[in-house]
Order: sequence, then C-alpha cells, then structure tokens
Amino acid sequence: MNFKIWFDEVLSKLDKRAISFKKIIKYLDDLPDPIIILETGCLRKIDNFSGDGQSTLIFDKYTQSRGNGSRVYSVDINEQNVNLCKSLVSDKVYLKKEDSVKFISDFHNQVGYNNKLSLLYLDSFDVNWDYPLESSAHHLKELTASIPYINKNTLVVVDDAPINLLGYRDEKNNFKFIKDASVGGKGYLIHEYARSVNADLFFSHYQVGYKNIVKS
Repeated sequence: MNFKIWFDEVLSKLDKRAISFKKIIKYLDDLPDPIIILETGCLRKIDNFSGDGQSTLIFDKYTQSRGNGSRVYSVDINEQNVNLCKSLVSDKVYLKKEDSVKFISDFHNQVGYNNKLSLLYLDSFDVNWDYPLESSAHHLKELTASIPYINKNTLVVVDDAPINLLGYRDEKNNFKFIKDASVGGKGYLIHEYARSVNADLFFSHYQVGYKNIVKS
C-alpha cells in the first residue's frame, strides 16, 4: 500500500483535523527512522474520521510506510476500544488497556523503550466543553510523565484543543478580539505550560502542536 495515496484519499474525511494531520505527517517525513509514536486514547469507532480522527489507523499505516523499526504505542483505559483497535491495525501497533498516566510512567518497563519519541499524541480523556479543566489536567499529567522520552525534536500534539478566541466589549459596545488568544479544551493547561517554557507553537487549529517543549 502506498501511504501517500491512501492518506490523500482520507484527508478530506478528517474535516477539522485535516490541516494539523497534514502538518504532522510532513513533520515526521523530515525525521530519521525509526519513527516512534506514543498515543493516548486509541481508535474506538470504525471509519469515524470526522468524529474521532482515526489517529491510530493513520499512525499505523504511516509507520508501515517508514519501516526500519518504526512503531506505534497506544494506551486506552477502555477494553472495548482496545479490542476493536487491535482488530483494525497491524502488529506495528502495541496496544495496552491501562490508565495512560500509569502506562507512560512505567513506559520503559512495559515496552523496553528508553529513547526519544518522534511524536507524542495526547487524546485520552473526553473533554467536557462546559468544564474542560478535568480533561486538560489529565493531559498535563500525561505530558509530565512523558518528559523522559521527549527532546527538542519531539512533536507534541493535543487533540480537541481549539483556539480560545477571547474578546471584550469596548466603550461603544463593539466586540474586539484579544490578540494573544489562548488554547481551550484538552490543551488548556499544556498550552500554559508550553508558554512558560518558551516551547515553539508549531500549529494551532482544532488540534495544537508544539516543538521544543523540552530543550535537550
């Protein structure tokens, strides 16, 4: 299978995630083998490209195209999700049913991997858009647990993290946007952390991506 042809065919199905996934793949294309991806929250519905994004499937097919030891590690707390995902991906994907923070904290002992990741993709805790703090805090914990496996070249991506377009009403009651917009959803606290350590904002659409979030 030619990944580029397949990816071009599904790109339009990704809807709001299409732009960022295109940038993710382009970024990985410029990294040397092996491509190592750690994902939290696995594929849970068949062909649900516009809803959940089908990230595990995309990463699986991409690592197959790279070869040379490239691999995906994915963790999900829901056994049904894990079992479905296992039926749809290749043996390039290592899947584990477990709490993601616990899994990442013991990543080396679990899978024997102790090098740096090409991509950390965080998408494990469904966001409540009326109160996103709980999901946001969980993803910050995941990032913290992942620090030993991240360097300046690791791309860190958070799903469901759109730009939070803040604004105010002026004296004439006209609405104006604040230029220094924040990131909402799952990425709120990670964005605050990334800003504090001067990480490079690689993209910010429906998903947010960072480079250089760890300097070494």
